[in-house]
Amino acid sequence: TRHAAGASAMSTPADIETAVKAQGDKVRRLKANKDSSKEEIDAAVKKLLELKQQLPSQPPKAEDPDEAARKKENVKKKAEEKLAARAKKKAAKEGDEGKTPVGGEGKKPAPAPGTAGNGLTAAKPVATSMPGKVTSGEMLVRHHSSTPPVLAFIAAKLSKLTVHFSAHPDPGIVLSLPNNGGTLIGDATIARYLSRRAAGDALSAYGLLYLQQPADDAALARAALRASLVDEWLDRAAVELGPKATAADLSRLDAYLEMRCFVVPPAISIADGAVFAALSKCPAWEKAKASAAEQLPNLHRWFSVVAPHPAMSAASVAYLGGERREGSFDIELPGAVMGQVCTRFPPEPSGFLHIGHAKAALLNQYFATEWKGKVLLRFDDTNPSKEKGEYEAAIVDDVQRLGLTPAQVTHTSDYFDDLIKAQTAMIERGGAFVDPRPQEEVKADRLARRPSPYRDASVADNLRLWKEMQLGTEEGLKCSVRAKMDPASDNGTLRDPTTFRCNLTPHHMVGTAYKVFPTYDFACPFVDALEGVTHALRDRQYVDRDEQYVRMCDLLEVRRVNLWSFSRINFKRCLLSKRKLTWFVDTGRVQGWDDPRMPTIQGILRRGLTVEGLRTFILLQGASQANNLMEWEKLWAENRKVIDPTSVRYTAITAAGAVPVDLRGEGEGEVPAEPEARSLPCNKKNLDLGTKLKWYSKTIILEAEDAALLKDGEEVTLMDWGNAVIEGIDRAKDGTPTRMRARLHLSGDVKKTKYKLTWVASDAANVPVRLVDIDHLITKDSLEEEDALHENAPWLNNDTMMPTDAIGEPALRMLQKSQIIQIERRGFYICDQPAVRPSDPIVLFFVPDGKNKFGYKRS
Repeated sequence: TRHAAGASAMSTPADIETAVKAQGDKVRRLKANKDSSKEEIDAAVKKLLELKQQLPSQPPKAEDPDEAARKKENVKKKAEEKLAARAKKKAAKEGDEGKTPVGGEGKKPAPAPGTAGNGLTAAKPVATSMPGKVTSGEMLVRHHSSTPPVLAFIAAKLSKLTVHFSAHPDPGIVLSLPNNGGTLIGDATIARYLSRRAAGDALSAYGLLYLQQPADDAALARAALRASLVDEWLDRAAVELGPKATAADLSRLDAYLEMRCFVVPPAISIADGAVFAALSKCPAWEKAKASAAEQLPNLHRWFSVVAPHPAMSAASVAYLGGERREGSFDIELPGAVMGQVCTRFPPEPSGFLHIGHAKAALLNQYFATEWKGKVLLRFDDTNPSKEKGEYEAAIVDDVQRLGLTPAQVTHTSDYFDDLIKAQTAMIERGGAFVDPRPQEEVKADRLARRPSPYRDASVADNLRLWKEMQLGTEEGLKCSVRAKMDPASDNGTLRDPTTFRCNLTPHHMVGTAYKVFPTYDFACPFVDALEGVTHALRDRQYVDRDEQYVRMCDLLEVRRVNLWSFSRINFKRCLLSKRKLTWFVDTGRVQGWDDPRMPTIQGILRRGLTVEGLRTFILLQGASQANNLMEWEKLWAENRKVIDPTSVRYTAITAAGAVPVDLRGEGEGEVPAEPEARSLPCNKKNLDLGTKLKWYSKTIILEAEDAALLKDGEEVTLMDWGNAVIEGIDRAKDGTPTRMRARLHLSGDVKKTKYKLTWVASDAANVPVRLVDIDHLITKDSLEEEDALHENAPWLNNDTMMPTDAIGEPALRMLQKSQIIQIERRGFYICDQPAVRPSDPIVLFFVPDGKNKFGYKRS
């Protein structure tokens, strides 16, 4: 009965066409959704086919006899013109035989504009994004952020064609052909087409290298075979070398490449691109890569040749999570016009910025600079319950630290009146409604994909309740405004999202002037359009909201803004959730948002990360859309390159068990009778840093660990002094050294000693130093949804600050707060608390360097 009713409801052709379009949209959404089952997709496709069968067949349109005659005449005329042109070309060629070209003997005539000089049309340079306006003669590939067009991108690079790539909310990968020539769908299909369209030497991208004229039968046969092999590998790579590939699959590929320089010799082709792309998603290859030179020598050789190729490296950076060592994004923006680009960085003032925000800020700054545009700093202050003025001030400081130079600083609250008017207009147009139910009921209906019973309320009723909300009355406080989108959508963000809600909490900028506040999803598209933003860079975790952003623009009747997604920075054993970080602050597990254990901008800078090191690291990540769980070591390794040349070298000896050594000299004056200071370079690798005073005395102090290694008669090197020979060791009952005697041997060869020892003078005015090692707040690489925050959580690290008391040389008194130094043989440290009172130690935090996580060995 239900089926019959549905059929009768779609009795007209227009109804059936509408149903086909809606079902087609559903099929595309299901295919784009990773969580969709095969059964769901098959059922949706089956229903789509059934609906299409109900479409009435269209009889062929009878052609006008006069129009047919005109077409026939045009065809005949074009054929005659073509024959005449060929005859003219042949006559010109025969007349020029034996003649010297104009301009000099033996000089070939210049190729015609737009040709490569060999009769083939010259290929244009590749464009890797959509320009401000794509002309009718250019090709455009639109793709959803979840389905990167890797093969099409590689094919465009190899074929040297002008192809623009643009992220788009719609599912799938679609190529729009030039001059309204139709579309092609699918990454591999588009790659084949682009490779076949190549000109000149770029024909090798698809195996047509031998089709340049003249081509005999043998050449055609070779080209056909090679093209067929490329086709074969386009299919095989995805099946045999993807995420499910095994070590045996890699061994077969290695054997295949034994006598081949490329997958389909003699030149690189999209077959190599297909294998390269498949291996990038292959865990077995990632595991085997380290030992591939020995275990898979042929595959290793091939990979070392193919991976650096410009087409592969560009695809790796754009879509496969690769790093570009030049420190540049090399990815243009969709719709970018030089001098007109405007980006925005919109933090919420509800906490301190963390390293994830740093990537967003620097990306926006980079693209604005690269396109000679501007970047805006806009505070998204739409939730007074969470926001504070102190957070805003901290964000301003962080932005300045990062070197962001906004053209303008604004607040969403600056536009509250405009947003309220826009909401009123949307309600009047029937694009929004007021839902007076509790949020629990609204949430339950959205999960169940049920429309609100108030969705079709009259405009008058909605406007009345909207007025009550603005007044903050008892009735109004129960309500929220929702946009009319699609309550049954597979995309949860489209199920009539909330646009305004009541909140009586005083706002840190506007006080109690407003009782209603817009949601981010409503305010952001509106203010972006109002402020002239051309490009909204968004964390890829919000990719599901891209379609909502576009729909909201349409409901608000404002200009659409180009959206561009990038992957967030995810580090192992690191929390970037503001809610979880707030828990650590509120429970006292850290001392504040600037605690050196926190991943906030202030926290990691206090830990010893430099802005230059952070900026370089983020630039190296680029605008890649691949999500990776990265090691901290990569970041700290980049930071070391910055701090190593500028760090002054000092000495500090662990206080516990330190061993005094009484020295005597071989010659007069070698050992000072009283402590004396001598001038030494601050950094022997960088003499521009100047000098410091190093104290010398007849008794020095050694590390207990060093003293335990020494024996009578052994010659060692005392760093910054010279060699010495151990002449006696006093030991405790357990054998631990308690005091030593040594004779200076300054003529000894420092290259021949086994131990090079750091030391401080015993009789000098040494300073107490506290060397602090810092560990991660959590012990798991990544927290799961079920990992609840509570004091007894097994993944919490309860030993994150590990201090060690030390004896520092007197020159350490000169340290300034936040100065980064190197403690000899220990590592880099940042001064958190300089010398103030003699009784208080200087506090130094260890700065990881990419190799060492701690200054002291930890189990």
